[in-house]
Amino acid sequence: MIVLLFQAFRDLKWGVEHLHPMRVVAVTPRSAFSWGEEVVIDLDTDGFTALSKFQQWSIIPGHKRHQRNLDRLLEAFALARVSVSPEVMAAELKELEESGVMTQDASMAKAHEFHWKDIGMAFIPRREFFATPLLIDISVVVFVLMVVSGVHFMEPTGEDLVAWGGNWRGATLAGEWWRLLTCCFVHIGIVHLLFNMYALLMVGIHLEPLLGRSRVLGLYVITGVFASVASLWWHDNTVSAGASGAIFGLYGVFLALLTTDLLHKEVRQQLLSSIGIFVVYNLVYGLQGGVDNAAHIGGLVSGVVMGFAIYPALRRPEAQGLQWTSVAVPTIVLTMAGGWAVGSLPGDDHIFEECMEAFSRFEDDGLAMFKLAEGTTSVQQLVVLEERSAPAWDSAMVLLEGTAGLDLSPASVERRAMLIAYTQERIENTRLVRDALTAPDEHTDSLIERSFARLDSILGTN
Repeated sequence: MIVLLFQAFRDLKWGVEHLHPMRVVAVTPRSAFSWGEEVVIDLDTDGFTALSKFQQWSIIPGHKRHQRNLDRLLEAFALARVSVSPEVMAAELKELEESGVMTQDASMAKAHEFHWKDIGMAFIPRREFFATPLLIDISVVVFVLMVVSGVHFMEPTGEDLVAWGGNWRGATLAGEWWRLLTCCFVHIGIVHLLFNMYALLMVGIHLEPLLGRSRVLGLYVITGVFASVASLWWHDNTVSAGASGAIFGLYGVFLALLTTDLLHKEVRQQLLSSIGIFVVYNLVYGLQGGVDNAAHIGGLVSGVVMGFAIYPALRRPEAQGLQWTSVAVPTIVLTMAGGWAVGSLPGDDHIFEECMEAFSRFEDDGLAMFKLAEGTTSVQQLVVLEERSAPAWDSAMVLLEGTAGLDLSPASVERRAMLIAYTQERIENTRLVRDALTAPDEHTDSLIERSFARLDSILGTN
């Protein structure tokens, strides 16, 4: 019967959203006369019952539309009964059996249905759905701990993200390689977290029953780390955080498997369309800026590689050696590619960042003469200038000149050049202020104003 229903769906050009020996859910195509209604078909030994309904709540009366869907289904089913040969029916049934559809547990018959009361189940790891809730829980717990510690729940700072494990080239290349993984569980605000956890849940619902908990956890880690490497390679001085790279990895795995015969072709067509649209939309959306598309692409590519690699093992579960080599071999290849990418990066950015911490201390001392209390005499100002400000700016210049031989990224080179110009102007500004304090005149005051204007220009363009 299920084979005849598939033939009816093909004739009607309906997609298949859910497939189970006891229940099939078809979706009508969107058109001027259809809004993509859902047709739920329950099967038993006596036949089947069908119900047509809108996929989402609608203000449009749908009784006639739903009845037309059911009438068309019955007509197409009747036609299939006389047009499908026994040989074709046997071949289709064999394909269903090989894909594992016909051996699904009865409890999975209504797995496609969504109920608000089931929201809590997304956070509870259980035998049949363990890895996805666990990954969601880790991200949620990390975010709660961040907020409790004082991190802003909407807009955490870059310093906060680095402190909690964000992926930043200056720290990661300095030996903190664990950031390539920890950044996959750190999120840039509550909205970022919610969107990512929803996407993770959606792919996990489909992928975990197909792969099992161990593979999902392993693939999340592998593709997440590779996504972080891609982000590290592409961005000079950006803090990267979020699960989206690893999530794109899981979608890449799923896309690869959807191009094989692992799933029944009717299900593949519907899922391939919806997931393909999701991936393309998010990649295009990431082009507008503020989104780490490098991590998305890195995760997606590594996911596709892993998906094709594990396909033979999924088709031959009895081949024990194939189960681990199908994961180990592509992981080694991705590790080598990641190692090459990291090896091609400038190696001294982390040293430059350490110098920047010292520069900040010199800058604080250099600006000390502008932070004196109101009413401070010119003599007191001159003492602070001579003893703190002037020596601090000289030391800052020596520090910057000492970074000339470092192997720096273009962003760090640009930043170094800006700071040298800034420090040179500060040294000149300090000299002019000294002259004004010892022998004030209008010409010196005019030069000081021009110096401050140049400082504003240097800082305002960087």
